[in-house]
Amino acid sequence: MKELPRLPFDNPDIIGIAPQMRALQQEGPITRVRTPGEDAWLVTRYDEVRTLLADRRLGLSNPNPEQSAKSAARRFMVALMAGDDYDTESTRHAQMRSLLVPRFSTRRMRLMKTRIEHHVDDLLDQLAASTPPVDLHRALSFPLPTMVICDLLGVPLDDRERFGQWARGTFDQSDNQHSANTFQQVVDYMTDLVARKRVEPGDDILSELIADKDGALSDADIAHLGNAILLFGYETTIVRIDLGTLLLLRNPAQRALLAENPELAPAAVEEILRLGVGGKGSNALIPRYAHSDITVGETVIRAGDAVMLAIGAANYDSRAFPDGDLFDLARNKPKSHLAFGHGVRHCIGRTLARIELTAVFERLFRRLPDLRLAVPEESLRWQEHRITGGFDEIPVTF
Repeated sequence: MKELPRLPFDNPDIIGIAPQMRALQQEGPITRVRTPGEDAWLVTRYDEVRTLLADRRLGLSNPNPEQSAKSAARRFMVALMAGDDYDTESTRHAQMRSLLVPRFSTRRMRLMKTRIEHHVDDLLDQLAASTPPVDLHRALSFPLPTMVICDLLGVPLDDRERFGQWARGTFDQSDNQHSANTFQQVVDYMTDLVARKRVEPGDDILSELIADKDGALSDADIAHLGNAILLFGYETTIVRIDLGTLLLLRNPAQRALLAENPELAPAAVEEILRLGVGGKGSNALIPRYAHSDITVGETVIRAGDAVMLAIGAANYDSRAFPDGDLFDLARNKPKSHLAFGHGVRHCIGRTLARIELTAVFERLFRRLPDLRLAVPEESLRWQEHRITGGFDEIPVTF
């Protein structure tokens, strides 16, 4: 019997699609692979990935949970997304979205735009006044999204360092006990914060949830929603700021074009979102389980089968994006990338993330036109042990 390809695939580069992933994509849209926990179907082409993201027959919950071994980090992530129970996933997820989607309305996010831009300006002023080399990750990529989440949840700014470390600990797949201990700290913190908001409400999402449905939501329900926002609301944006900076440093002509024409920042952000796959691709695979049989081409995915939707590979697929490897600010009416997913679990924070990233990349290379890495790119280390991946350090000079 032929040995199955094993995820994760080695990648000689720190950004982009692993060669083996590319090869499998050329062979066909779906193939059987071996993962650390179980065998799965890997789907790599744009059309098929997009279709399956919208297919309600795929869910986060495993119909046969006793058959899969998952890290504590993965279990916490799935539970926060209301996907930990096959019998209740559909109902609980719908309830969760009904409560959160109005809090992330386009109108509300745009009202935050000026405050976000002020945060970016202040952080860039501090960065520019520093003596290089400076860690861009600590100076800009980490603080901005954490500040924004503080604004949303009514979390004291002084606490942002703590919960930033909690997210990394919770989603650390290398140490189950550390993940569990860190997640409990998040739960305790949010439970206490909700109790305080009941006494002293503010202009924030937690206070709104407390008042929702005439106060019918329990503290536990509100804390769960707060935990989800806190842990999912900024880590991926941190990663994209780092990856976006590296992508622009790799593409000096596009970087110069952006610096001269800041109105191209939204186009730059879409390319960053599309191309931002790090290391072995840990931030660009969406795990699902078939809740009933699904046919993809000539392949039948059986109920209970694990499915890995390779949104990163799909976003590089030349069938959907001609010259898909190229960072191109002038793409002509490109298709919608899948960085935020698609369908019923389409990321509710996508408008906010775009506003943050646009504010950064409108300004970064205009404010610091000589920005460059202070170390060889190959010395940067992608954190494979974290579900969200990411870097811990981006040393730059200017």
